[in-house]
Amino acid sequence: MQLLKNFKTLKASSVMESIIAISIISVCALVAFLIYLNVIKQNKSINYFNAKHSVNLLTKESILENDYEDDTYTFDGYTIDKVVTVNKIDHTALLMFTIKSGNSIDVVNKLISYNED
Repeated sequence: MQLLKNFKTLKASSVMESIIAISIISVCALVAFLIYLNVIKQNKSINYFNAKHSVNLLTKESILENDYEDDTYTFDGYTIDKVVTVNKIDHTALLMFTIKSGNSIDVVNKLISYNED
């Protein structure tokens, strides 16, 4: 019985607990809202992601086949222009891919080793 009387004497600070809970919920809601706005702002089409995948494949193909010439690739929904700049002193080649999808243009640069055969 004595233990129950000790619990009665504890004072609750329900106003302070409510303010802290509302603050935590507000911060979580703000973070979720900012993430949502960033996702909506990206607005990238599926062609953009297909083109990025194609750029990686074209880079690997250029390395395997030692293809250091400019070229244009046309796919369904997008076009990729490849411009190669060779630096023979450093034995590197800069592959600059220009992705044209709809009315947007994106540039992807890849630096690869240059092997003269």
